[in-house]
Amino acid sequence: MDNLIVRECIYEDLDNIISLQHQWHNEEITYGFIPADKNYLETRLGKYFLVAEVNNEIVGFCYGAIHSADNMPVINNGQLYIEIEDIYISLENRGTGIGSTLLNKILEVAKENGIERSLIYSSTKDLDNIIEFYKKHDYKTWYIQMCK
Repeated sequence: MDNLIVRECIYEDLDNIISLQHQWHNEEITYGFIPADKNYLETRLGKYFLVAEVNNEIVGFCYGAIHSADNMPVINNGQLYIEIEDIYISLENRGTGIGSTLLNKILEVAKENGIERSLIYSSTKDLDNIIEFYKKHDYKTWYIQMCK
């Protein structure tokens, strides 16, 4: 996408992020998703909170947090990793590569800061597509939890 800009989220973007989170909630595509409030989002601001902008409109976002592994079977104790907490692309912009661009960029920022490992979880109702998306980005399944 030629007119795509991925950049760090700033405080002035948060109302747009909240609007996108409400769109996400209204789509009912994720089990238990509750939009975050502005105060919480403000605590997430920094190099691991990115927005995707097309024609001066924020159409997606991704944020994560750095953690130290503790008793995890897939990451060595003490090793730092980024956990991708949320990634969302507006409905009309899905399938355009924006999600991949956001994910690649946040992982690139982490790598620039010495962090090689990452985790992501999903409560999506469309498990097949989300697994396919993450497998394209070399993620492996650690565990799966299902309900009936």
